[in-house]
Amino acid sequence: MVKNTLEYRIDIRFFRLLEKIAIWYRRKCFEKRARKETQQWNALFYSTEKISWKLTDLVKINLYNDSVLSRYIYEGFEEDETIFVQRYLSSGDTFFDIGANVGLFSLLAAPIVGEQGKIYAFEPTPKTFDRLCENIDLNSFKAIKPIQVGLSDSKGKLSFNISTTGFDAWNSFAKLENLKGGQTIDVQTTSLDDFIADNAIETSEIKLIKIDVEGWELNVLKGAKNLLQSIEAPVLMLEFTESNAFSAGCYCGEIYDFVEDFGYKWYRYNSLNNELVYEQKKLHYPYDNLFAIKNIEEVRLAIKI
Repeated sequence: MVKNTLEYRIDIRFFRLLEKIAIWYRRKCFEKRARKETQQWNALFYSTEKISWKLTDLVKINLYNDSVLSRYIYEGFEEDETIFVQRYLSSGDTFFDIGANVGLFSLLAAPIVGEQGKIYAFEPTPKTFDRLCENIDLNSFKAIKPIQVGLSDSKGKLSFNISTTGFDAWNSFAKLENLKGGQTIDVQTTSLDDFIADNAIETSEIKLIKIDVEGWELNVLKGAKNLLQSIEAPVLMLEFTESNAFSAGCYCGEIYDFVEDFGYKWYRYNSLNNELVYEQKKLHYPYDNLFAIKNIEEVRLAIKI
């Protein structure tokens, strides 16, 4: 029996009503979960502004009530990336953590590289740098060397934008949306090539470099041309966030091409499958962390479980 037009209209209205109810229900569930998570987070800081949180059996980290990143860490932050660092690094390795913040990646790397290894943790924000040092002392890690300087394409001094509303993980030389109404300070800068030369670091010793500098990634890379062209150039872990890159006057496609010109290929890491998958260039990168690698088989062997 063929339905008439009126019946079709009633069916469509009914399904639209069901759809609206489902959307409303999902939103309410999300809001309820968000309120519960906020209550749990705030309860941690009932009588203190910071807590010591156990990341692993060997690593603790101070989390701060006034930091958005601290809550992200508490809830589980960049798990694929942190797992890669722990699987790829080994005893005696050298790791550069550029944009270290309070030290999440450096702290996880420290017990793996051991006292024979070296970790250079760069963080230019004064308050955040102090917290980084607190976390190093909390764990008594000897391998981590905190460095309060900004990395760019040359030595000098640049204006640095700082959040005053908890978005310290977005502090940047670029003027990001999250930093509106914040403070601006002058920060000493150096290039990666200059830092390596000034500290007599052998390129072959560097196994991994993490670069998370909120839009300033291309400038850091431009200051590392000598390193990148080396046959023994390290693996790079880089944040691709197009809104941040736009604020710095570039786009993520430029970063992709710039690094590939030095013989790298880009990969995405899946920790569940322990798999590195080739990443073709995309038009948009809302938020991603990608790995630039020259010798993929060597890296796959290193992370083999």
